[in-house]
Amino acid sequence: MWFPDHVCMPRITSSAHVTNRSGRRSYEPQHEMLDAMVTMGAVAASTSTLKLGTSVLIAPYRHPLSDARQLATVDVLSGGRVLVGVGAGWMQEEFDALGVPFSERGRRTVECIEVYRRAWTDEAVANDGEHYRFADVSMDPKPLDPPPIVYGGVSPLGARRAARHCDGLYPLFLDPGLDPDSRRDLHDIVRAELDGIGRDPATFTMMAATGIRLTDDPEPGPDGRSRMRCAGTADEVLADIEEFARAGYSLLVCKMDCPSGELAELLEQIERVGEEIITAAAGVEAVGGWRSGL
Repeated sequence: MWFPDHVCMPRITSSAHVTNRSGRRSYEPQHEMLDAMVTMGAVAASTSTLKLGTSVLIAPYRHPLSDARQLATVDVLSGGRVLVGVGAGWMQEEFDALGVPFSERGRRTVECIEVYRRAWTDEAVANDGEHYRFADVSMDPKPLDPPPIVYGGVSPLGARRAARHCDGLYPLFLDPGLDPDSRRDLHDIVRAELDGIGRDPATFTMMAATGIRLTDDPEPGPDGRSRMRCAGTADEVLADIEEFARAGYSLLVCKMDCPSGELAELLEQIERVGEEIITAAAGVEAVGGWRSGL
């Protein structure tokens, strides 16, 4: 289960989401969103096997020691079930509200990832970077094992950062018409970077996020003709999942699309996906030799 992250939501914004080709606003002016890691802690206390991930933690506008502490806490309380998705962010007005330069977000994100790993493994934690400087601090208890980190991004630079610093790349396919093979360049960049540092692609996960909606009848697309990706009958959705696997994605994260906005519809979609999709999709094998799962 993956949890979104924003500290606040600008009521007025001209920032378009990086995966939204229409340029329309992706969130409501007063969008309801619980804090990711607080919610993960609550869910951890109510479950025993469910893995819990950030999708994605906007790393650069908070101090990395604080986030490392919260993530380690959830990991300890959950018995080692934390997954960490990180990203550089895209909404400039949110950075402005928090007093963090938007132009520095990429470099800050890389440094945050380095601090997370040190905080989760080193007895004496130190960092002497461009943005964060401290020496000889402790952070205990450590996670049961250092949680895997995947980088949420859709740019060539993001793909290079993922290969150099993370355990996976996590692009979004939230535009309903986007072809799963449309980000082939990112796969090639990751593979080249891994080859350059002598790392086996079998240790790296290629993930993707998409919307999903199960219906009893074939689902028409926005234009009344083409079907939305991963929407429709179980057979249609499974065929789309196989397309993602052929495009090289070994892990698919699905956001339930519920037009009514009602909890009952969300619960119905979760139940249907569990019964009609998850077991059948378990037999789908991705191409490319990437690691399966996290």
